[in-house]
Amino acid sequence: MRRVRPIGVAVASTMLLLLTACGGDTDDSDGGADQSAEEATVTEDAVETDAAPEEAVEEAETPPGASAEQGIVIVDGTEYSITELRNCEPLDDGVFERELELQGLGEADGERVQIDVYLQQANGVDLHEVSWSGPEGVFGGPENPNITLDAAGTSVRGVATLVDGMTQTETVQVDFDLAVPAETIACR
Repeated sequence: MRRVRPIGVAVASTMLLLLTACGGDTDDSDGGADQSAEEATVTEDAVETDAAPEEAVEEAETPPGASAEQGIVIVDGTEYSITELRNCEPLDDGVFERELELQGLGEADGERVQIDVYLQQANGVDLHEVSWSGPEGVFGGPENPNITLDAAGTSVRGVATLVDGMTQTETVQVDFDLAVPAETIACR
């Protein structure tokens, strides 16, 4: 996203207004020609000054409110960028022992996309889950997707075949590689 610095535009606009006001003099003497040359020089300087902040904005880091890519999800060959990740405080309901509850959010063509990844056990048995919500629909429900949390706990990767939540007849293949935020937050 490109942000225009209002200060540079304001300075250039003020300079042009001042020059226009000064240039309203009807004196046709050589001083008028010198003044026109000065106006051109000052105007060029104002344009150069204004261009520098815009270039700096383009090279600046991601502005507040926008997130850089923190992960990738590929659904049946279509790649989605995940720009927000939430490492949720694992639910402690007495049935599941959750090691990881991760929510990944992004946007595709103005539509929100979301992946949820759960690393969990019940009575010592792995019951990991993945769910996806995007342009393809809402999918989930694999009993044992292939999920790997790295040794440092900073990223999770996996692949799963998910079933359509509405009809239970269609499936999608989901591959993902996501960062895991260090801090957990309350998601409920």
